Amino acid sequence: MFFPRPLYTAAISLLSLIFYLPAFDAIAATPSVETLKTHITALVNSHNERPSDSAITRTIKILTPAEQLSSLCATPELSVAGNNRRLTGNKSIIAQCGNKRKFIQISVQAQGTWWTARHGIKPGSVIDANDIEPRSGSLDRLPAGLIFDRESIVGQTATRTINKGQPVVENQLRKGWSVVSGQEVDVLATGEGFQIRIKAKALDSAAAGQPVRLSTRSGQIVTGTVTPDGKVHINLKE
Repeated sequence: MFFPRPLYTAAISLLSLIFYLPAFDAIAATPSVETLKTHITALVNSHNERPSDSAITRTIKILTPAEQLSSLCATPELSVAGNNRRLTGNKSIIAQCGNKRKFIQISVQAQGTWWTARHGIKPGSVIDANDIEPRSGSLDRLPAGLIFDRESIVGQTATRTINKGQPVVENQLRKGWSVVSGQEVDVLATGEGFQIRIKAKALDSAAAGQPVRLSTRSGQIVTGTVTPDGKVHINLKE
């Protein structure tokens, strides 16, 4: 059968469009590497364990080859695999497309401001603001447990020697004791419609918010919670 040339050309173009349309759809359905990188960077920076981590800026590099990302859907649901407390290093990102799950390998670098000892700090010393100073830069080679909030350091007690210039980390500190073992403390016991105030001897050292065992003058052993003002509260309603 003979077709006029204009009609023949239109038919060929239509057939070509039909055959190649799935390929165009597949290309359009896959996010670009740069788009994926932007979304993963935002995810990593927002997925912080502590409020103070918001001062840390993380940048990422996608290690998974681009050709392996071509099977992703247009808008994969992204989440961080495993523990995100490590600030830098290699991590895995889960890309969920319906029932299909794919792992994307990334490398993370981070910049931030941390705190170091201005001079040597001895074990048992209560740290004040003059004992520490800030440093800023890459966090890549620094130890885990860095503390980025000065107020989380000041008032804490050093559990080991912190050398001059050494970063201050969580396992070097403990809260200062509000109650010391052997100390006589004020105790407030509350029950249904009544309060009792007594004196008792602390059998442990404890910080505010921690439990402490007490020996009353009658020899009874009770447990209460240390308050910020150094007293102990016992809730008899429980």
